[in-house]
Amino acid sequence: MGVIVVAPQTPESFWARVKKTDGCWEWQGKCNVRGYGKLRWHGKMYRAHRIAAWLSGLVETPRGPSGIADTFILHKCDNRRCCNPEHFFLGSQSDNVKDAYVKNRLAKGEHVGTAKLTNIQASEIRKEYAKGYRFQKDIAKEYGVSQSVVCNITRQRTYRNI
Repeated sequence: MGVIVVAPQTPESFWARVKKTDGCWEWQGKCNVRGYGKLRWHGKMYRAHRIAAWLSGLVETPRGPSGIADTFILHKCDNRRCCNPEHFFLGSQSDNVKDAYVKNRLAKGEHVGTAKLTNIQASEIRKEYAKGYRFQKDIAKEYGVSQSVVCNITRQRTYRNI
């Protein structure tokens, strides 16, 4: 049985896996299912842009004091593989969601992973309820959803994009 050689984890070894250009500095290693660069750094898994932010002095530790990322590293460029610290800005989870909303990256209507109805069905529910002679609970039963789902559709809390 041979000896397993582990490459040293140094700032130089990290940056050697980043292709630097005039714009985005793209991570050349593995990526997670959402497209973010990922790597094992001193025994723990991290997103590459978090290590880049830490090595650049933007954050004090790769993870927050609680062991999870309490400060988010957001991308101005929206390139998930980008490790260029000039393309980062710091924010909270709320800031991250607002950024995604402003940049139209949030799933809407039938594209939300938990959606029970299509956009067409939601539109039909609105039209049916607007006629004024049916109860939400009856419409909900017809579509196999709860009354609160129908309520949220008719009040435009959900499926607002249709």
